[in-house]
Amino acid sequence: MYNVLGTGLTAILLYSISYFFCRINVISLQLHRRVWNIILAGTFVVTAFAGIFLALQINYKWDIPLIKSILKLHVEMGAGLSVTGFLHLIRHLSYFTSRAGRQEQLVSPIVADVKKTYPGIASNLFLVGFISSSVQLLLLREIMIITGGYEIIAGAFLFSWLTGSAVGSALAPRSSLNDIRKINLIFATGTLLPVILMVIFSRLFLKPGETPSFLTGIIFTFLVLLPFCLISGYTFIKLVTSGKAINIVPGRSFSTETAGGIVAGILVSLLSAGILNTYQSLLLIIILGISFTVLSFFITNEYQNVVFKVAVLIVSAIIITLSPDVLFRQILLKGIKVTETEDTPYGNLTKGIYHNEISQYYNQRLLIYKNDVIESEEDIHYGLLQSDSVENILLISGPLESRMKEIMKYRISRLVYVERDPALSGASLMADEPTMPAPEIENDDAFSYVRSTNQKFDAVLMLLPPPSSLLLNRYYTFEFFSNIKKRLNNDGIFSCSPGINPEYFNSESIKLYSSVFNSLKAVFKNVIPIAGNKLYFIASDKVLSTKICSMVSAKNLNNSYVGCGYFSDDLISSKSDDVLALMDSKISNNSLTRPIACYYYQSFSLSKNLNEKLPSIILLGLLFAFSIRYFKPGNAVMFFSASALAGYEIILMLMLQLTIGNMYQLAGLIIAGVMAGLAVGSGMKIPFSGKKKVVTKVLLLSLFYAITGLSTGWIMEIESHLFLTFLLVLAGFLPAMITGSFFRDLTSGQAADRESSAVYSADLSGSALGFIAFTGLAIPLLGIEMSLLVLPGLVLTGYLFTGITRKR
Repeated sequence: MYNVLGTGLTAILLYSISYFFCRINVISLQLHRRVWNIILAGTFVVTAFAGIFLALQINYKWDIPLIKSILKLHVEMGAGLSVTGFLHLIRHLSYFTSRAGRQEQLVSPIVADVKKTYPGIASNLFLVGFISSSVQLLLLREIMIITGGYEIIAGAFLFSWLTGSAVGSALAPRSSLNDIRKINLIFATGTLLPVILMVIFSRLFLKPGETPSFLTGIIFTFLVLLPFCLISGYTFIKLVTSGKAINIVPGRSFSTETAGGIVAGILVSLLSAGILNTYQSLLLIIILGISFTVLSFFITNEYQNVVFKVAVLIVSAIIITLSPDVLFRQILLKGIKVTETEDTPYGNLTKGIYHNEISQYYNQRLLIYKNDVIESEEDIHYGLLQSDSVENILLISGPLESRMKEIMKYRISRLVYVERDPALSGASLMADEPTMPAPEIENDDAFSYVRSTNQKFDAVLMLLPPPSSLLLNRYYTFEFFSNIKKRLNNDGIFSCSPGINPEYFNSESIKLYSSVFNSLKAVFKNVIPIAGNKLYFIASDKVLSTKICSMVSAKNLNNSYVGCGYFSDDLISSKSDDVLALMDSKISNNSLTRPIACYYYQSFSLSKNLNEKLPSIILLGLLFAFSIRYFKPGNAVMFFSASALAGYEIILMLMLQLTIGNMYQLAGLIIAGVMAGLAVGSGMKIPFSGKKKVVTKVLLLSLFYAITGLSTGWIMEIESHLFLTFLLVLAGFLPAMITGSFFRDLTSGQAADRESSAVYSADLSGSALGFIAFTGLAIPLLGIEMSLLVLPGLVLTGYLFTGITRKR
């Protein structure tokens, strides 16, 4: 299917936003033309070459690989070319219809070249930082939900955010718009853009319940964030310039803006605890920004002031009382009648009706539905059939009601159900079977529960999704399997499913399943694969069997699917032997500090669509190149230290996720700690400040990163969640303080806003490079500990570049 409508509407939206920025002097007319001429030329070249390949294939019957992809590229790029060309034609129509059009000025018709000093610059900077960071954290949560929640998307999100801000900060000195009133109005109303674009692009390009591909996820994230991030970076530099007019140094301005971000991180963490839903919080933040701008710059009459405040209070009360999230989920989940939605600290739970059946969706993916007999029976019986006598069972996650029906066929005495999200465990209980004994529900992270409990079980059935993210990967590690074995009685059974049964196993799937299989084999004496609709691994110290039909008959189980009616012992054994023969013993074990299963899962997902593999690699290369675009040797220490801090920040959030299992809520505290360090370092004169002390700070920063890397194992073993959170927040504060001081050193005494802009752009682009490099490459390939040990090298590289530049 060709997405001609989506491509056309995207081109129209982006062109309109670009032209609007041009009209209000955020960007010049020359830049607007240059960007869209490049897009026009690019789409023309791709469309032309794709057309040539198609002609060769049709006329000369050439066997051209990926011909269907080329055809799709030809059609969709042709649509983009047509729409862009049509917009350009309308924009320059006056050139053909009017003589005056031939003398068109190369300056924007709206000119506001009036600099105004603004005494309330500090509060303005604080609010800009608060709103930007609030929108960032809330959008990060929502985009992670929409796109599937794997870490490369988090890296792409932060990369896109910082890159867009870097572009905006670089454009600010070249812009003729200096009216603080207009700049604040653009910023306040610009907060609506990412919400609108996210909803529109979700409807156009994403399918409800499906995790988008790597390529689609990155493009979606970048297009949603770019316009607002550009406005955010632009606004900051303009406010810094205005602050200079009243003798506020750039470092102090940076510190004030960062302080707003700190408050945002703490507030969003509190709101994400179940107080407000995501879209409620977003709309309230947007109203706050617009209200500040209107009351500070546009309303002077006292009566109008009171009326406006009352109106804002009424609208805010309506948003809090009548949650708009149901409406937004209805738009995002097309084809489903949404009846209820709730954001929790762990994700989003939505209930809806599809074809007159009630279904429940977790993070916009179907979780609970009627008549899931095949999946229910496979999840339970492949594991429990192996046990001669099963009384105590630990069930980790999954739909509880339908799985309990199968478990109760074994007449167990006790069932413990572990699910970290209370809303999800409550949703699983529909009370359709009042005769069932009530399970013991533990609302705890399964990793923490298994590590800390003293209870013993005859069987542990894990129904968590495959290791698509680092959060899920930790349930498929050697460490987790070791803890599971400690909680099993003699000859206890463990069952899990690391992914689908692909029928044909390519090299990526073999590596994925081998990493999990080998990790199980290192803990249990016997591990067998059973290929059903999913691939199941059954592990135990007792002898295991693949004769499913015989065991079902022996236990006299009345199953609808798992039994002799659909199964053959010979066929099951043959498939299991085939899978077992494919397992590669040379693949390393999957572990917490080296999460290779997560990396292999992403490679496996990418291999399912070979047409996207090359474009994805090209896109990553372009992202790296774009980050280096703002690198200058004179600002190298800022660029590389910011890159190191970004990689360090994402590692801290992942360590929090790996140990506590909650990135959504507590990530705001990690970010607040890092931003607090940046605020202190850039706003205050700390020890070893000054350009002559740079080498001392470089060595201290490198030493701190090295010590943290060597302490990774100890940190991951800390069981106290409160102490661990405090330690990670403190660990983010200290290196951020030193990194922030580099910004103060490089901008102190600079008279021109271009210099502050260059340093700020280096900071943002370096951070963007760090986020995408560490989430996409370093952490999956090297693991957490080795990635931390790379950071000192980055910091020292920045200092060496700076030293070489000074010598010249």
